[in-house]
Amino acid sequence: MRNHVVYIKEDARIMADFLKSGHKMLSLSCPICNNPIFQNKSGTNFCPICNREVLLVDNNSDKNDVDIKSTGNNPVEVTNINSELLSVLIEKINWITHKLENETQLHIINEYLELILNLLKVLEKLKRFKLL
Repeated sequence: MRNHVVYIKEDARIMADFLKSGHKMLSLSCPICNNPIFQNKSGTNFCPICNREVLLVDNNSDKNDVDIKSTGNNPVEVTNINSELLSVLIEKINWITHKLENETQLHIINEYLELILNLLKVLEKLKRFKLL
């Protein structure tokens, strides 16, 4: 758990440096690492943590539906994220819940609850960004 905190602090420092240098933080998150997407002064969207350019593509006339495509050293295209990601997240929550039912050690119960909380946060972020 301690290493996780170190990464969060480093990610926060990187994003703070971009904000200080005049970059804009968008209300969308990276499809790879789930950190905020930034925009530089020339209008290029990117993830400062993955170090990738992120293209926002409107495939429908409905402006609330935005697919996110990431290009960079390892091109990744995220499409149909809605149902597939929802299914995986719910499956993981159910799996952890099943493991939690039989667990008696408090520190492991706490870890399971933290995992469930994190998964629920991801679901909430996806809803907020209209990806679900």
